[in-house]
Amino acid sequence: MAVQSRTTHLLILSLLLVSSLATALLALTTEQQELDRISALPGQPPVTFSQFSGYVTVNEKDGRALFYWLTEATTIPDRKPLVLWLNGGQFN
Repeated sequence: MAVQSRTTHLLILSLLLVSSLATALLALTTEQQELDRISALPGQPPVTFSQFSGYVTVNEKDGRALFYWLTEATTIPDRKPLVLWLNGGQFN
């Protein structure tokens, strides 16, 4: 009985830890998304779709990152495919 009780307590603690980590990660993701949001572009008219741009780190040690610009679809964005375009370059 004591072993079952201890196992139950460990399971509950594990679930609480995972839940806390997931909540923290979601908050960081949402915060980063808002930092990457483009609200207006100089000389351009306002738009009704969302745009984001920033960098995705691919090698933190060497300071390498890929630039991205995401433009949300104007109609039914949840059902549209995501297109990823990467320009080539010199690799050392």
